[in-house]
Order: sequence, then C-alpha cells, then structure tokens
Amino acid sequence: MKILELERDGYYSLCWRNRSDLSILNLWEKCPDLVIGKYLVNTSYDSGRLTLSDEKMETGWRMIGALAHSPRIRSTDEIPHDQFDEWLVFDRPVVVEKFETFVNYTTFSPTDEDWDWWERESFWTQVLRLNPLHVIGENDAVYVVSRDKDLISKLRLV
Repeated sequence: MKILELERDGYYSLCWRNRSDLSILNLWEKCPDLVIGKYLVNTSYDSGRLTLSDEKMETGWRMIGALAHSPRIRSTDEIPHDQFDEWLVFDRPVVVEKFETFVNYTTFSPTDEDWDWWERESFWTQVLRLNPLHVIGENDAVYVVSRDKDLISKLRLV
C-alpha cells in the first residue's frame, strides 16, 4: 500500500492512493480518535451535499448554508457515509458556511504536487483560513490532513 506524505504550514498530510486498500470507514474504524469527541462539517457527500433527516436534526445535526454540521461525535456509526465524501473536523462547534471541495476531482489529493497550482492553493487557502484539526476525504484515494503530528504518525501504521 503506497502512502504519499506532505508537510505544510503546520499540517501533516497522508494519502492512500487506492481506496480499495483503505476506505474512509476503515480509517475511522482503525483510528476512531480522528472523529470521536469531535465536531464535523460535511463539505461533500457522494459528490453532492448531505441532506439531513428529521431524525438527524433531532440528534443535534444542523445545516448552515449548504453544509451539514454535526453535534459532538460519540460513535463512528453516527457519521453518514457514501463515497466522494469530505469532512472538516474540529475540537469545538464551529460555523462554516461554505467550502469549495476538491474531493470530487477523482484523483485530487492535498499531497500531490502534480495538481494544478491554483487548485492546490485554493484547497490550502481554505484549510488555513478555517483551521480545522483534520480534513478527511475519500475519492479514488483516501486522504487525511491534520495538525496532530502524533496522530499522523499513528496513521502511517494503519
């Protein structure tokens, strides 16, 4: 399994280039610390927007603009999943009204220097402005961008 790495502006990034080697669900199962006790903002769900059911809203999920925001996550089972999903992960509740997602470009990865400079810089500008603890995405690959260097070291062993 090939893992690509990048360090930039206090963030550490890993990318597993083949989703069949590691899915986002496997990632959460193997390293629940990524999301347990955290607050999530969904920026892409199956290449579109996550629509919240009444049941989800009753458990504390909310829509801000077109983005779904979670309550504090207690179990990975609480997190909706499809494919081409992208999540911003925070230590506290936040308000994110918009985020231009790149996960829908099937081969996008924040670790890939071959991507068009403008697209890669647009991704990083948003991340640095919003300052999430992690960004987790799944397209044809799975990527994690994190300020937690120790967690990234743990993920290298997944």
